[in-house]
Amino acid sequence: MSVVNATETEVGRLIEQLHAGDPDALSRLYAEYGGVVRAAVRRRLPDSLRQEYDSLDFTQDVWASICRMGPGQHRFATADELGGFLARVAYNKVIDVCRRKGTNRADVTREQPFGRTETGADVPLPGREATPSQWAIADERWAAIAAALPPAHAAVIARLREGYTQEEVAAMAGVSDRTVRRIVDRVRELCEDRS
Repeated sequence: MSVVNATETEVGRLIEQLHAGDPDALSRLYAEYGGVVRAAVRRRLPDSLRQEYDSLDFTQDVWASICRMGPGQHRFATADELGGFLARVAYNKVIDVCRRKGTNRADVTREQPFGRTETGADVPLPGREATPSQWAIADERWAAIAAALPPAHAAVIARLREGYTQEEVAAMAGVSDRTVRRIVDRVRELCEDRS
């Protein structure tokens, strides 16, 4: 039986078979109406969204909705009504996404590559370096911490700030690695107390 030439009873029976879980019913519906759904999606999908969405995304969504449709939820007098219904579901799926993307927050036409202006010129990106005020704050904090440490400990921490490893500082200061770790832990405690 061709679904397109089917009567209301035959269309109703096919929908009932679909709800009963008959995979052949879905295959017949897809064979007859897959093109209708795809065409409805392609007619409505704007070019600006084609980069993000494929017409198959919407087509699959339509068929998933049909499979979730409850028994007796919709009645179709003719096969054309069923085709119109499927096309309308496809249209609604596309329109829903267009509405969501239509807000300025998600407007794909406003997107531009990171680090470039609308004219295509490169924009200098902010670096990860500390700002002068951050350096000044760090220096003030260091001075306060160093004042709270014994001079030998302050010398160890000063070497660490210069970029030496804990092992190198231990060798320079003539102490063990464990001593350097203890000094570092003490400085961490002081930092936590001051924050």
